[in-house]
Amino acid sequence: MNRNVLVWAMVASALVGLVDSAYLTYLSFSPPTSCPVGDFSIFSCNEVIYSKYAYVYGVSVALLGLGWFIIACGLILIAWRDERFMRGVVVWSVLGAVGVAGFVYTEIFLLGSICVLCTIAHLAGLAILALSIAIVRAQSEPASMLSRTR
Repeated sequence: MNRNVLVWAMVASALVGLVDSAYLTYLSFSPPTSCPVGDFSIFSCNEVIYSKYAYVYGVSVALLGLGWFIIACGLILIAWRDERFMRGVVVWSVLGAVGVAGFVYTEIFLLGSICVLCTIAHLAGLAILALSIAIVRAQSEPASMLSRTR
């Protein structure tokens, strides 16, 4: 697939995650019950956003997610200009995926509720990971083909 298409998809994912995380951050500083998604069976943004697990050392997890997406956007823009930095996007995305895994575990096993808005941010971050890996793999293919012919 064309590198520019993959990078544009990555930028789109980063922007979706950025906007979603900004909204989640806003909600995390608002009074409970302000989440428009509401409570539907196991899907409850309020249960997740206002839980004791929504803060790490007093810092909102949503704010950490917003910071993650701000840095991801910067790394993607740098990597767009200089493809050598795409590996940095992969590393940053792997760190984000570890955070996603921990938070999803918390949602499912500790809270018994899934935040739909949080899931959007999780999927956006995982999309960045998948797209950045695809770009790095495509970058290394010509080099590996050259080494086979020598």
